[in-house]
Amino acid sequence: MRALKAFDLYRKVPRDLTEPTVSGAAVSFCTVILGLYLFISEFFVFVQRRWESEMFIDESKTEEKLQINLDVTLPNMPCELLSFDAQDVMGSHEVDAHGNLYKERLTSKGDFIAREEIKNSHYGASSTLTRHFSYSYDNGDVDRIRNMIHSGEGCRVKGFVKVNKVPGNVHLSTYSHSYLFGSLYQETRNMNISHKINHVSFGVDEDIGYIQKHFKGTGIVSPLDGVSQVVTEKKTGSYIDSAIFEYYTKVVPTTYIPLDRPKMNVYQFTANSNKIMNQQMPSLYFRYDFSPVTVQYKETRESFSHFLVQVCAVIGGIFTVAGILDSVLHKSIVHLAKKAQFGKLV
Repeated sequence: MRALKAFDLYRKVPRDLTEPTVSGAAVSFCTVILGLYLFISEFFVFVQRRWESEMFIDESKTEEKLQINLDVTLPNMPCELLSFDAQDVMGSHEVDAHGNLYKERLTSKGDFIAREEIKNSHYGASSTLTRHFSYSYDNGDVDRIRNMIHSGEGCRVKGFVKVNKVPGNVHLSTYSHSYLFGSLYQETRNMNISHKINHVSFGVDEDIGYIQKHFKGTGIVSPLDGVSQVVTEKKTGSYIDSAIFEYYTKVVPTTYIPLDRPKMNVYQFTANSNKIMNQQMPSLYFRYDFSPVTVQYKETRESFSHFLVQVCAVIGGIFTVAGILDSVLHKSIVHLAKKAQFGKLV
């Protein structure tokens, strides 16, 4: 047992050989307060989650499809005259494209009338782009569309479509129904592409919603939400001039790696807009191009071993400094007391 005691690095001093002092109590109080403050600070750093970002070249395959989520309201455009088209740099021009898209008919006050899915063509495919199919309208249909325009019907296009992951555009226009404009010339002069963008994003919409709710400040995934454009009447006439609105987006692939759920791949983007006044068919274009760089956000948290090291460093540092300070104060007070005892304090 004596041999074992010889290894004791922390030898004890009998309690009757120590004495408490006022300076020691003051230093002890400050030490405890400072120690608790630093411990709590380190604990909050330990439980806090942080995002670390890095960038690297995108190596995804060009065969992959990109999901575009749309929710656009057009208060002065009947659904019957509106088509959704797409085109990309690979030469693919899809007229009246389809995906999981819906048209909602709206009254002049914005109230809901009816909803219908944008029909698939005879080429099939409900979630990828398909090609144009012909519409057949008789005189009764023309009168019905004329009544829609006179009553001020609007349209809301909502859903998603999948396109090739190459630069291109998707657009809402009246091109697929342009042959009707001869029979509806007077009515279409007051029809325009005024719109409000309720939501536009790239990627799986559920992941984007989760990121917007839980990971605020880590990316720009829907900067066009809430943007609206209105076509006004010409000052020199009673009819509304036609216009084409274009939104240019630069899409940046972005990966989120949270601690408690699987990896999510979404797309940030920046956007600029342009308005062209002309006498052509009113249209709304969303043009997109891709950045070759991918941004990755990884959620991290301090390890327990690092937290333990930090706590030990805090405790050891505080007590060491406090011991030195207490020793200096005690010796100074004893020295001053001796001088005062011999009348040499002055």
